[in-house]
Formats: sequence, C-alpha cells, structure tokens
Amino acid sequence: MLKNLPIQSVSWLSSLVVATIDVLSTFNLILFCVFSCCTRLRKCPATVQGFLVLGAAVKHGQVPPVLATRLDKAINCWKTHQSAKIIVSGGIVQKAKESEAEVMAAYLIAHGIPARKIIRENKALNTWQNLAFASQLIKPQETVVVVTSDFHVLRARAYARRMGLNWSFISSKTPWRYCPLTFIRDYLGIIRDHWWVFCGSTLFLLLVEFILK
Repeated sequence: MLKNLPIQSVSWLSSLVVATIDVLSTFNLILFCVFSCCTRLRKCPATVQGFLVLGAAVKHGQVPPVLATRLDKAINCWKTHQSAKIIVSGGIVQKAKESEAEVMAAYLIAHGIPARKIIRENKALNTWQNLAFASQLIKPQETVVVVTSDFHVLRARAYARRMGLNWSFISSKTPWRYCPLTFIRDYLGIIRDHWWVFCGSTLFLLLVEFILK
C-alpha cells in the first residue's frame, strides 16, 4: 500500500509516527518521574513485622550510593519498629565475590542493627526473584514493608501485586547524579513489561490523528 502513496505522504506518515511515539514517551516519562518522587512522601505503617530491602549491584564488596540510601531508609524506619526483622535480598551478580545480601547485612550491622534481626536472602538475581524468594521467608499474615529506591517502586510494586503479595512500599531518595540513568532505565523496564499498553496507546493516538487530519 505504501508503494502507491506519494513520497510526500510516506514522509508525512513517518514523521507522524515518530512524533507520536516521541510525545507519548516523553509524557509518560514525566508522569513516571512525578509518581516516583511522590513515593518519598509515603510514611512507614504503624505496625511492621518485617522490612524487605531490595538489593542492587555491589562493587568490590562495597555498598554503592543508591543502595546505601535504601539501607539508610530501612535503618531509620527500624529505629521506630525495633521488634521487626530486616530481610536483605540479593545474590551474587556480575562476578562479585560476595552476595548483595551479605554486603547489605554488613552495612546494617556497621550502622547499629543487631545481627539477630537480619535475615539474608542471597539467591535473587533480579527484582522478581527478590520478591519471590523473600516471600518464602515471611509468614502470610505478617505485615511487611518493602524498602527500595523511588524510581524502583512502581515496577517492584507491580510485580508484588502480580504475585498476590499485599505489601506496603516506601522509598528512598536517589542521589541526584544517579537520577538520569536510574529513572530512564527503570522507565524502559516498565515499557518492556507493559509493551502492549504502550503500543495500544500509540496506535490509538495515531488513529485519532488520522481522523482529525
């Protein structure tokens, strides 16, 4: 069909598709950033029996800044819920010598959390496994709060809902210099997980534009 169209029409059609995808992507990215920032306002529930801190890649056995903010958030919340346990979740990735969970546990202990309060889940290699494997260490009736970065809440919470986990989520503020990479990366992850929604929205907008043309 495109062969029968004038070159000008094909060019216009291509420009329309590119512009629509660009506008939709930008608009959704802005919404994602706003939502992520708003998650920082959520307070820790009054009753907590367990905190689950989602892991992130560690380098040379050290906690990177983004992961440190998650752990610091968990520490501050634990101070008002000292009967709660803290589950740190993360396996060995990128040829590291120690699991993320071990490095995270060492950080918590160094900042005053009793070792007996820490449970290590050291097999998970991604967010889905973080939640799935940690759920095996938690009783169904326990009140659990998941601690992760602001940019990560939307995707992690969507996974938890798909697993039937009715857990609360609180977020830590991402250091400014890491925001561009982390926000865009997780936004692309959401598009990957919900590509049919993005494609459907794009086709709908294109249809509206053709009708109004």
